[in-house]
Parts: sequence; C-alpha cells; structure tokens
Amino acid sequence: MIELIIAFFVFSVLTVLAGGSFEAALSMQRRALNIKRVEENGRFIMELLAREIRVANPINTGDSGCPGPSTLNFQHPVNGLVQYSLSGGQVHRNVGGADTIISNPDVEISRLAFCVSGNSAGDDKQPRVTIILGLKTPGSAPDVATIDLQITVSQRGLSD
Repeated sequence: MIELIIAFFVFSVLTVLAGGSFEAALSMQRRALNIKRVEENGRFIMELLAREIRVANPINTGDSGCPGPSTLNFQHPVNGLVQYSLSGGQVHRNVGGADTIISNPDVEISRLAFCVSGNSAGDDKQPRVTIILGLKTPGSAPDVATIDLQITVSQRGLSD
C-alpha cells in the first residue's frame, strides 16, 4: 500500500512538472507568433511609406524636430496629394479623399511620427523623412509583443 502511495505521488509530481513545461512552451510559441505578426505588419507599413516618399515631395512642412507630427502630407507624381496619419490605433492613407487603413487590425499602432529635414527653403539639402513607428499586439501580458521601428527615407529625384 505504501509503495502504491509513493508511486502515485511520484507520478503526480512528474505530471505537474510536464504540464507546467507544456504550458510554458505554448506561451512562448504564442509570444513568438505575436512578435512575428507585429514585425511583418511593421515592415509592410514601412516599405509602403518609404516607396511613396522616395519619389514624392513633402508639402506644407518645414523641418520638424523629432519626434515630429503624426501626419505627413506629400505630393506624389502619380497619385497626387497623399496623406498618412494615425487614427484609432491604425495607419490611414488618404489619396484624393479616399481613406484606406493600411495596418492590420490585429496589430495596434501605438506611435507614428514623421521627422522632416532638408525641406526648408534655401537650405540646399535633399529632403529626408524619418518615420518612427511603434506597434504592439492587443492583449495582456505576457503574450503582448511590442516593437519600435525607425527608418529614414530620402528622395530619389535630385533637383539641379
């Protein structure tokens, strides 16, 4: 009888340890998937912004300090007036009055800032825009993934 009780106790301890390890592995997998989702969405937003800014001219903006405003207006050679802004935890792209959300609804944008330099009259510098983006997954700790991204984009077209 004592051997049976000892065997049951050892089996119970091993089961609790195995269950805890399995739960920790599942939690790490969820966190890794959240980080991957946030990073992919951040890279998509940054690439879309950079692609348009490289060929466009920022308008109605002088040089701004960092962090700058959360809205950027520029004149795109094909699309015309384009505006990027942060509203409701999502990045919005407005072209000709048509507003499009370009961020994934599963990811919350906590920060968007544009730092414009080289756009002042007579400074003889090529305009540059630094984009600062903060993203996180909604939810509670410990599964929340938070990432901050930053990129500086300069225009491709140089003026004489």
